Amino acid sequence: MENFEEVLKQYEPMISSILRKAHVYKNHDQFRQAALIALWKAWSNFDATRGSFTPYAYRMMLTTVYTAMRKDNQYSESQIPFEKDKLTTLAQSADVENSSNDYSSILDAFSELLTPEEFQLLKDLYYDQYKYDELTEKYNVSVAALKKRRDRILKKLRQQLKDHYTIEKF
Repeated sequence: MENFEEVLKQYEPMISSILRKAHVYKNHDQFRQAALIALWKAWSNFDATRGSFTPYAYRMMLTTVYTAMRKDNQYSESQIPFEKDKLTTLAQSADVENSSNDYSSILDAFSELLTPEEFQLLKDLYYDQYKYDELTEKYNVSVAALKKRRDRILKKLRQQLKDHYTIEKF
């Protein structure tokens, strides 16, 4: 195994197997690239006196893919989606200019359409910009429950605004 291209050709099925074993279903190219880099590192660092190359390469690639998946999951959990399109649509439908810093009129409009608890959660998320971790303590629920509650509130708000402005136009 003098040439890396030969090693890559030989271990390409193993990379596919590792990705299937890790249940990679999104960002497939990203994780394949991580596995390729791990294979190259294993090939360049391999010491023949310590054992066979195949299990060493397999373990290096699998560990690297799992580490990359863990980092990707941590990143996506820590990021709060801004949902710019949803908020922009709601702001436009409430006749609020995007450049204005006076959000009281949109907050008043939303408070009329939602229950006080629903309004407070949206206010905490988007107006006061609390992180989910901070809100889990306040509402005494998990992050997943907060996200689900947020999705239901936004769906309800969209539907009410859609009904309201559809009726108003006719």
